[in-house]
Amino acid sequence: MPRTISGRPARLLALLLALAAAGCGARLSGTYAEAQGDGRLEFQDDGTVYVTTFGGTIACTYEVDDTHVIVKGPRGSQVLLLDGERLQGGLGAVFVKQ
Repeated sequence: MPRTISGRPARLLALLLALAAAGCGARLSGTYAEAQGDGRLEFQDDGTVYVTTFGGTIACTYEVDDTHVIVKGPRGSQVLLLDGERLQGGLGAVFVKQ
């Protein structure tokens, strides 16, 4: 017969699982502007990010995985490194929280 967990151990396990799951869906919010240019990333709580470059804006989705922010758009994905109030991308692009 399988063993079951009940009482205080079960409540503690449920709390730990809920906290772990909450960390998996981390979100950013606010605007990050390119330090050396006109680019801008506007993160929404619903997982949408508006990417503005070269005078145009496109809506993308994003997810946070520890220190990586994965931006998914119509032409592929871009991985940014989250470093405090900064996001670092490819080719030396740096975005700073506004």
